[in-house]
Parts: sequence; structure tokens; C-alpha cells
Amino acid sequence: MNIFTSQKDLKKWAIAMANACGGQEVSQTSIKLNKPNAKKIESLTKQFVENYNEMMMTAIELASKEEQE
Repeated sequence: MNIFTSQKDLKKWAIAMANACGGQEVSQTSIKLNKPNAKKIESLTKQFVENYNEMMMTAIELASKEEQE
């Protein structure tokens, strides 16, 4: 399942990630509805992709160094 297929799937993923990080529990039980904020979504997605790519490059470099040793 691709988390980007629907808003519902992405929200479920985000809640699971937030709860996995510990601290205050996040849930979908709130009735308050917010309008989508496209600029914020774009900014957060860009941050996610950039940070993920950076961490993957670090992991690949580390694995490569370990293989050479």
C-alpha cells in the first residue's frame, strides 16, 4: 500500500509515525476539521524527502565503508 494513494492513508501513516516517536499520543478522534494547507503540505513533504535522502546517503556510505573493511 502506498501511503500517498489517499489523504486517509497518509493521515494514518502520519499518526502511526507520531505515536512511534513517543510523547503525547496522537489520535483521529477529534471532530475539529481543518482545511487542507497546500503550501504546508508541500513544505513538509519536501522536508521529509530531503531528510530521508540525506539519511539514506549516510546509510549507504556507512554500509560501503563496512564492506571495504
